[in-house]
Amino acid sequence: MRQQLAESFRGKSRDLDFWIHTFLFGSLALAFWPLTEWFAASAHEQSRILHALMVLGLATVFLIRFGDVAIQEMLSLNESSRHTLILTFLLLLAGFLLGFLSSRIPDNSQSIASFGISLLTVAAYCSGIASGVLFVFGEGSKKVTYTVCGTFGIFILLSSFMSAADWPLRTLAGKWSAEALSLLGQNTELGLLSQQNLPPKLILLVNEYPFHVASECNGFGIILTSLLIAVLLGFYKGLTPINLTLYVTAGIALGLFFNTLRIVVIVLLAPSMMAHYDLMHEVVGGVTFWGCLILTWVLLKGPTKDKTA
Repeated sequence: MRQQLAESFRGKSRDLDFWIHTFLFGSLALAFWPLTEWFAASAHEQSRILHALMVLGLATVFLIRFGDVAIQEMLSLNESSRHTLILTFLLLLAGFLLGFLSSRIPDNSQSIASFGISLLTVAAYCSGIASGVLFVFGEGSKKVTYTVCGTFGIFILLSSFMSAADWPLRTLAGKWSAEALSLLGQNTELGLLSQQNLPPKLILLVNEYPFHVASECNGFGIILTSLLIAVLLGFYKGLTPINLTLYVTAGIALGLFFNTLRIVVIVLLAPSMMAHYDLMHEVVGGVTFWGCLILTWVLLKGPTKDKTA
């Protein structure tokens, strides 16, 4: 692929249209830089977003490796790249018009308008990325490009809801873990610990051992990642809305199950491994995280071998 890109660049570098198109995509990248910077900062500050992004990248590699992608007509504004670029500018225009109109609507509708502008901006951002990728790699990458960019757009939107989803997911994880531990014969109790000038803590009491169900225990990372894999494979296979919903439901269910399993295993091992609690916590978290993702990929029949094999 690198050789093809180098050869294509040598052939296109003498063409004025190539440099005009390159300048156009460079300008678009600068226009979207604030959104890129925000997302990069979020990934840096929250490891769950970074891990999900890494898994999405790994899944993309699998689709490219086993998806029969044909690299052709590189570095050219082909039909798909051109149409996607036009869509990008239309979405940006729609967002600008909605922002202009929102200044003339009642205050109680401002939040709806802001949400609509955010949706249009994210859609334009992903459409712009898709257009750039199609420009570089050609029409043969269209299926994988649309699949990954569509999934990435959903990823950005879901990442913005992380703070709002934290407490409900933590509560759900605590309740499910308490129920599972009770079925295993453990004495459990779930409650809130209130401290002056500090936010309340969700405490899971197991056989008199207190465990703080912290933000890291809410399962957002593993749920988000398994959901993204389900969406990625659903888009790639061109599923109907009903089947795509089933895929998404399966991804969420697997994420919730493995997060509960992670908490249960950590709680059961903790009394005998307090001297190495942090190491045990990381090992169990890593095993359940990757176990969930591998199982999701296998159950939803993600590609693992060449189509010609």
